[in-house]
Amino acid sequence: AAAIDGCLDRYFYFYGSDQRIAACISELGVPLTQERGFHQLDIREDPYGFLAAHPLAPLVSLHHLDYLDPMFPYQNTIESLQTLMKPYTLDPNRILQQVNCHDRKREWSISISWGYSIQIYTYFLSATELATPLQTFKTWRSWSNGSFTFNTRPLKPDPCERPVVYFMDGAEDLRKSMTKTWYSLGDKKYGHCEKSEHSKVTEVKRILVTSMKMDPAYWKRAPQRQCCEVLEGGGRSKKKEMSIKIKKCGYSEKI
Repeated sequence: AAAIDGCLDRYFYFYGSDQRIAACISELGVPLTQERGFHQLDIREDPYGFLAAHPLAPLVSLHHLDYLDPMFPYQNTIESLQTLMKPYTLDPNRILQQVNCHDRKREWSISISWGYSIQIYTYFLSATELATPLQTFKTWRSWSNGSFTFNTRPLKPDPCERPVVYFMDGAEDLRKSMTKTWYSLGDKKYGHCEKSEHSKVTEVKRILVTSMKMDPAYWKRAPQRQCCEVLEGGGRSKKKEMSIKIKKCGYSEKI
């Protein structure tokens, strides 16, 4: 303890306690292991792009939320956390886990951040692109557009190339081993697109997602992103509602 106290004083010029502690631990010769689910969130403004493309790791913590925009529209920070806790209590191992798939019939790319948000693009994107966070945020110290310690992709200037965004607004158990979550069309102020392809997406007002609860032992094995499947609906609500099933990827199934 005495060695650490003196070390912290010696590195007084570092910005923030994180850098100081890391420097002191290095002096002791102890390596630090980066936990991908431990988010210091040293970013500013809108964290949406980062949270909607969560790495393949369990969510451990979220820090510095007071310095960020609320995670959900029309809610403050506390309300947003309370909303996120609803699906978390049902399936904590799956919260924010990203699942990507394509609706080949309509040529849509779909990205699900379970318990948080869904993005729909009116064109095909690769799995690598969907897993790369949209840069909706800025750097911590300079409030600039980068660079960051992870890859990002920019929000396209053309609103028609931006995703249609849905936010989670309901979650409940579906039998003991399954859950269902609902996502409603949200307002991220990403601009208005008048193309018919885009209008077909915005006709979908609500999306239902069903999934098996994730086994806690999943993270002790070599984890793999799961797959999803768009289920065909019927009746009058076919255009206004969509159903998606999250499932294990089949043999040689590609995202």
